[in-house]
Amino acid sequence: MCPTSGVKGPIAVRDILGQPGPGADYRALPRVTFAEPEIGAVGLTEQQARERGLRVRTSVLPIAFSTRGWIHGPGNEGLIKLVEDADRHVLIGATSAGPAGGEVLYGLNVAVHAEIPVDRLQHMIYTYPTFHRTVEAALGALR
Repeated sequence: MCPTSGVKGPIAVRDILGQPGPGADYRALPRVTFAEPEIGAVGLTEQQARERGLRVRTSVLPIAFSTRGWIHGPGNEGLIKLVEDADRHVLIGATSAGPAGGEVLYGLNVAVHAEIPVDRLQHMIYTYPTFHRTVEAALGALR
């Protein structure tokens, strides 16, 4: 199996053969575009969430807002955007654009997939100084 295929291959094989097993969970489908800057997203966009009738809170913060973004200097353009289901208080979508945008997406993917409460995410300790610190600030800026 190709090392980049992840679990998609076994899920497809089981489905084709009619075998039991966990199916794919598409609510937290991650996607990354390796451009300059990298752009990663997971879950629903704000527009998709609103079209589904969800009441959302969002935040958008520039990468340069974080200490790592400031240290990075030129080329630190980018942002973190969060979409929260305001009734359930969980992230349902996120976008990371900037240096290491695809890498920053990992924690957001886990949060969306596991439906971790936003208040729990706000109280964890984020590694310093990393681009991930922008996620911490964006959680505090949800409105």
